[in-house]
Order: sequence, then C-alpha cells, then structure tokens
Amino acid sequence: MAEFYKVKKKYVLRAGIAMGIALIGISLVINGLRVNDYKITIAKIRNQKDEYFKESENSPIPNKENFRGLLYFDTEPRYKVSAKLQYIDTLSIIRVLRNDGKLTQYRRFANATFVLNELPYHVVLLKLLNEESDDKLFLPFTDMTNGKETYRAGRYLDINWKKGQKVVDIDFNLAYNPYCVYNYKYSCPIPPRENFIKAFIHAGEKMAPEQQ
Repeated sequence: MAEFYKVKKKYVLRAGIAMGIALIGISLVINGLRVNDYKITIAKIRNQKDEYFKESENSPIPNKENFRGLLYFDTEPRYKVSAKLQYIDTLSIIRVLRNDGKLTQYRRFANATFVLNELPYHVVLLKLLNEESDDKLFLPFTDMTNGKETYRAGRYLDINWKKGQKVVDIDFNLAYNPYCVYNYKYSCPIPPRENFIKAFIHAGEKMAPEQQ
C-alpha cells in the first residue's frame, strides 16, 4: 500500500509540473496576443494621423502632395509605463516659452514618477491655466535622443486622466512632434528643463524627414 501511494504521488507531481508548464505556455500566448493587439492599435493611430496630415485642411503640412507619412520608432510595449501621481495642491504657475518668443501660462498640476528600464524618473504634468477640460494632462518633454533621432526641442504627450486618479499611463509610443516642426507659422511651447528625461526614449515620432 505504501508503494502504491509512493507511485501515485510521483504521478501527481508529474501532472502538477505538466500543468504548470501548460499554464506558463498559455500565459505566454495570451501575453503575445495582447502585445500584438497593442501594436495593431498603435499602428492604426499612426495611420489615422498620416491620413489627417495628408487630407485635412487643418494639416500643418504645407506641401501635402509630397507628404509620404511620418517617421516612427518601432512600437515597444516597455515604453508604456505606469506613473504614480502626486498632486500639487497649491497653485504653481509656470511660464512656458514658445518658439516664437511668447510665453504661455500653465499650472504645474501633478508630479509623476515612473520606472523605465529599471530606473526611476520624474516629470511634471501640466494644464493650461483656467483650462476647463478634465480628461487630459500635458507632458512636454526632452530626452537624450533630441537633435539626433528626434526633434531637437523635444516632443509632447497628452495624458488621459480622470479626477482623483492616482496612477496614469504614460505611453511614449504616442509621443509626437509639435506642429512647428512641419510649419514655421505655428507657435509651440518648449518643454521646461524639469521635464528632461535622462534616457534615450526610442519611442514615438522621430525627426521629420526634412530635418535629417
């Protein structure tokens, strides 16, 4: 009888190992499908933007006939990070310089901390002073790719946000160039020094073709 239970225990152990391996395999497949779906979603967003730039009368592209699409880094899910928010309760005004020399007043709305490639970073999320919209925060930022692979003055991100939210997604795959990159007639805010990220953010929109 003892020998029977010993054999039974051995087979149960093998079955458990096999089930564990199967669950890991299923998890990898599911994660792979999620990554693929995510990349498809980003590709659709980029295609829609290209179509808008090509067709819309509000496009910043002056010569739309020769427009062949924007340039991007490959989509990498690791550049989509979760950031913890620390709201700035007191009214903190920052005057952001624009490329035409004008100043725009923003409110420092929240400090955001996140981890990218196992290193911690900190940025400040802004809102236009007296802005009524409650669902977007603005992140103008610079990083170590500027002037080499991306626009020298930095790029932008619009952060989806809901009142009371303590964590937001910062998806650098959606980082975009300001309109003044394509047309000098536009006035664009220059990212403040406090939003310099000391890392190579190989995600989002690259330098415009005419800048290369």
